[in-house]
Amino acid sequence: MENMKKYFRIFILLISSVSLSYGIEFSFKFSGGLNYLKLNNINRILQDWAGEYEKRAQSKEFWNFEGEVKKFHRGIEFEGEVIITLSPRFGVSLGSGYIYGEISDRETEITVERKFGTDIRVRPNKVSAYPLSLSGYLFLPLRGKISPYIKGTVGVYFVKYIDWQGKRTLPKTEFNYSSQIAEAVGPAFEGGLGFTVEVDSHLRFFMEGSARKAKISGFEGEIRKGEQGTLFYFEEYDSELDFWQAKVEILTEKPGGEEFRSVHEAKVDFSGFSVKIGLIIKF
Repeated sequence: MENMKKYFRIFILLISSVSLSYGIEFSFKFSGGLNYLKLNNINRILQDWAGEYEKRAQSKEFWNFEGEVKKFHRGIEFEGEVIITLSPRFGVSLGSGYIYGEISDRETEITVERKFGTDIRVRPNKVSAYPLSLSGYLFLPLRGKISPYIKGTVGVYFVKYIDWQGKRTLPKTEFNYSSQIAEAVGPAFEGGLGFTVEVDSHLRFFMEGSARKAKISGFEGEIRKGEQGTLFYFEEYDSELDFWQAKVEILTEKPGGEEFRSVHEAKVDFSGFSVKIGLIIKF
């Protein structure tokens, strides 16, 4: 948070240094697009979850394992900004938006065939964030209707993480689900390049690519009605399988003991990159 305060002070100094001889202009910017999210810890947890059942099936007579958990990286995002153009070369904006990623039942489905029954298991996950952001724009005017720009952003993300686990035993067709829901607030930093195409004096289309750093921690969630806990990441040892399994769980206390390692507050890594398109309306 100290870095965010420093960047906000820099923006204020830049704004105050702009010549007042230039008329300030206001624009609305709307965009949507696709993103790639790292989500390293979540992917490790999902792979180990499936790996535990696979190892257990391999160790049991008359058991069989089928299925593959896909990697969780894809997402979408939307953003709206109010841009204040302070000079032909410089502008600032205030913005907000929505970032969303999901891995579905189908992408996490595994089958464990046992001697006396067959279980279908799924583990869909969802992540979402509502960013509040402050951005600076450096415009690089060119002749013609195409204008490139550089963008730098600092922001605060209001994040939600949902971890579902579902099971059904054939011939049942519906899953019984359990879930963990945790929320956190944390800083994010983003840099990007884009270009605009002028349609007329009040309307421009644009395309923008950006890279983001946002490792969010400090997740809290409800364990039972009225009882809050912290979302912890840890690896737990299964002596029967000789297997260290990465897990995430909302707990009132930090796990301890020889069977646990790499214990820390869970992080959801929204770092990655995005490509967005949209329009800018100038007033």
